[in-house]
Amino acid sequence: MIWLKRRFEAAQYAPYQDKLAALQLTLPARYPEFLMVSTNTETPLISDYYVGLPEQSFASAFDGFEPVTEADLPREIDTFLYGDQTKLPFKQRFKFRE
Repeated sequence: MIWLKRRFEAAQYAPYQDKLAALQLTLPARYPEFLMVSTNTETPLISDYYVGLPEQSFASAFDGFEPVTEADLPREIDTFLYGDQTKLPFKQRFKFRE
């Protein structure tokens, strides 16, 4: 999987949820690999957003996002925004912060 990261304020991330949905339709068999999660920052209403994609070619749709490695992903997240949290791509990488 390819992972990308970008910081947003409030609901500025929303257009990228729509992009994930549109891309997922092009590769429906790999739907569990389309993910979006976020972690809170110290600043209210500002969060770090992580997008998981099955192929590098999809990354161009996510302007302003930077690539991150698997090792750079947070293990604990605050919000699940897109994807299937019952499948391995999500379950093997993340858990919700308590």
